[in-house]
Amino acid sequence: MGSKKKHFRPSPIIKAESNNAVQDLVEVKPQDNERKKPPLHPLDRVLTTFLADIQSVLRTHQVVMPHLYRWLKDQHEKNSQTLEKFQTEIDEDGKEFYKAESAHQAAELLKAIRDIDGLRGLRIPETLQRSLFTQLFSEFDAFIGALLKVIYTNKEDLLKSIAKEVTFSELLKYEDLNAVKVDMLDKEIESFRRESYVEQFSILENKFSMKTLKAFPEWGEFVELSQRRNIVVHNGGKVSEQYLTVCDREGHSFLKRPDMGEVLAIDVPYFARAVIVLSKVAFMLSHTLWRKVFPDQVQVAHDCANMTVYNLLKDKRWKTGLEISRFCLCEQMKKDAEDLTWRVRVVNAAIAAKFSDNNDEAQKYLQSVDWTASYRDFKLARAVLTDDFEEAEKVMKAIGKNGELIDELSYHEWPLFHKFRESPEFLNAYQEIYGTSFVKEAVRKSAASAAGDEAKAEATEATTVDLQPSAVIVGGVQ
Repeated sequence: MGSKKKHFRPSPIIKAESNNAVQDLVEVKPQDNERKKPPLHPLDRVLTTFLADIQSVLRTHQVVMPHLYRWLKDQHEKNSQTLEKFQTEIDEDGKEFYKAESAHQAAELLKAIRDIDGLRGLRIPETLQRSLFTQLFSEFDAFIGALLKVIYTNKEDLLKSIAKEVTFSELLKYEDLNAVKVDMLDKEIESFRRESYVEQFSILENKFSMKTLKAFPEWGEFVELSQRRNIVVHNGGKVSEQYLTVCDREGHSFLKRPDMGEVLAIDVPYFARAVIVLSKVAFMLSHTLWRKVFPDQVQVAHDCANMTVYNLLKDKRWKTGLEISRFCLCEQMKKDAEDLTWRVRVVNAAIAAKFSDNNDEAQKYLQSVDWTASYRDFKLARAVLTDDFEEAEKVMKAIGKNGELIDELSYHEWPLFHKFRESPEFLNAYQEIYGTSFVKEAVRKSAASAAGDEAKAEATEATTVDLQPSAVIVGGVQ
């Protein structure tokens, strides 16, 4: 659930390249299953972009790896079938060899043997897994730089704190003072990113007077991930003394402590967990600094936090949504949250927990709030999440076409109704409320959405599309 009437899909923004510092924005007309939403806050834009980027890396892994294994299997089977056509004999040394009757057969036989030996010597899956794993940290590095740029450029005192020596001859190369600021900031961020992640967090703690930036349960795990990235890049994946020393110092608990020189694999569960941890760390870092540096924007930050979780749930990223929801429910994130915002957050956490197969945790969240005097919309959510579909049907009918938070679109899009939509209780209530079949309406909306996507694709062919965060201009939020 998003906040009141704030749960709708943002209207897509396409940014066409131009020669201006601030680039032109072209808004695509929303379809009937979309609602206009104000542009993303710059800090939220940075976080949203990062979450999408590492999800793209994960999807690449999920799509490509099975195809790669199938291809390797097909190659092995094809070459094995070729070898089976040839008879084998034993030479005078007792070794088995294939016998070819002609030059053509010999060529075919040699090719099959070379292919088998060639594939046996390659480590294609391992190479791809390592490449995608290190790409996750490339995306994280880009995120850190973009996050700091937004913070610095919108906090004048931070810009003034940058201490860089510039000669008079170097100053003459700049067009104006703004160009000096941008260049100095770029150099400051580049210097920051050359440090280890442990040192980066220490620097941020000192700069923003926050002694608890590393005080979260996944800190040791995050450090281990970053250290494994280092040994993959610099040591062929072999465990080094530095890897073990840093992991121990930062409190990482190994399930099975690796030995020096042992090659660590990047298997599928480890890779998927890396995506979740990096997503959570990025979210926590963004929202912790947001509230510290811009305390006057706390309500905007609360709304953006809820929307981030909602979008994760809508994409069925239940585990990532649950991890981030757990942080969103801590005391730090509860401060100054409006009652409606908090209730939405609790429901989102329950949704994430339920569909992550953590139903006990979901029920604990629901029981933490008194829903007696809440909107009927929340009572519907509670009924759905406790699998009381008969009660949910009654509440749906009582709400009618439009509730405080729920309207017809909500029934098509909200993750809350992920399973409830399949029940006869839901279908009956929808038919009675809107006078039409939910299935037919869902098909119609899906067709409209597909047509809209096709129109957008045609529109973008005529321009260069930049889906990265807008340029940040010194002196104001863009």
